[in-house]
Amino acid sequence: MAHETAITEQDIARARQARRWDLTFPEPIEALFEHEIESRRARIMRKVMPRTIVIYNLFLVGDYFLVPDVFGLAVIVHLTIVTPWMIAATVLIGRTEVAALRHYLVASIPISMVAGIIVVFSASRAPYAEHYQYFVIMALIYANATLRPSFRHVVLCSTLALAAHTVALALHPGIDPIIAIAAASCLVVATYVSLLNNASIERDLRRIFLLRLSESLAASDLQRAAADLHRMSLVDPLTGLANRRGIDARAEGIAAAAAGPKASVAVLMIDVDRFKPFNDCYGHPAGDQCLVEVARGIRGSVRDGVDLAGRYGGEEFLVLLPGTEPEEALRAAERIRASVESLALPHAASEAGIVTVSIGVAIAEPAQVDGLNRTIADADAALYVAKQAGRNRVRAALPGLHTRRQPAAAKGVPDAA
Repeated sequence: MAHETAITEQDIARARQARRWDLTFPEPIEALFEHEIESRRARIMRKVMPRTIVIYNLFLVGDYFLVPDVFGLAVIVHLTIVTPWMIAATVLIGRTEVAALRHYLVASIPISMVAGIIVVFSASRAPYAEHYQYFVIMALIYANATLRPSFRHVVLCSTLALAAHTVALALHPGIDPIIAIAAASCLVVATYVSLLNNASIERDLRRIFLLRLSESLAASDLQRAAADLHRMSLVDPLTGLANRRGIDARAEGIAAAAAGPKASVAVLMIDVDRFKPFNDCYGHPAGDQCLVEVARGIRGSVRDGVDLAGRYGGEEFLVLLPGTEPEEALRAAERIRASVESLALPHAASEAGIVTVSIGVAIAEPAQVDGLNRTIADADAALYVAKQAGRNRVRAALPGLHTRRQPAAAKGVPDAA
């Protein structure tokens, strides 16, 4: 439903409590209501108008018998004035975007019908002309019940019809006063009944609209809540990085996006050096804060929206760098190591005296991007080498390192620390 985001349940509650004689809603719900029913109103008009034109022009049969002295005038009014206007108004209703203009166009159709009847009645001096004016009642009831303009415009149409009919009866010299009073009374009753009918239909239509709108907002809220829960299930609540489940979910997408003859994905396995002694020395709350700071350093060192950084478990973090060559991956790892080191978080149980991280780097070659588990194992093996080499450094994996756990330096890979 269009424009729902601008409307709240409080707006709907106020609309339900509002008591307006013209049945309109407070803004912005009234604007949304108009937007929702405009196409429906245009469809109804296109469907109803052919029948309306046929029925209206069948009144010419009554004109022929009741007002034969002005039958020619009746034909002119029907076929050259009222009917063309009914067609033109129907076309314009479907094309205009101004709500007020649409309502006036709908209201103009019964007004033109009633005006045509009164013109013919006023011009006739035939003996049965006094019965012809009853066509006003039929035209008004048909228009209000079938065309169904908005309630305020029904009131406008009915008021104009009553006033014009009363004047025509008062000025017509061939109408007996008793008949004029009876005719006017009949039109008043018919107007009252048609107003009640129109108000009831529009009130039900608006009540259904509010119910649909409320249900739509509730469904949107549920969808947003479900989406929020899903996002929460993929995020580590402590660090705000992806959790293990989030890593698995994103890793599949990253691998699929990186698929290609020249594609590669770099994997960085990161571990906080001597974290257990840190916890023992400073306490678990300080340990949690330490992980938060490390996560902040990692997040600030990777490409937002491209790379994936997550908490792999405990004090271990994992970073995936899609489309990254080995040299770029080593530079990214070094940025992360230096970023954490620059935090200068005190760590009395560490050789460096501050919190540091060790990082293992591995590259998934094009043939491996659909299965990152092996590359993660390679990065984990390189991390082990970095730990063995003295911590606070970066080591890169060589082919087969995930099984042999050989130091990268032994194979000629430079120390990036």
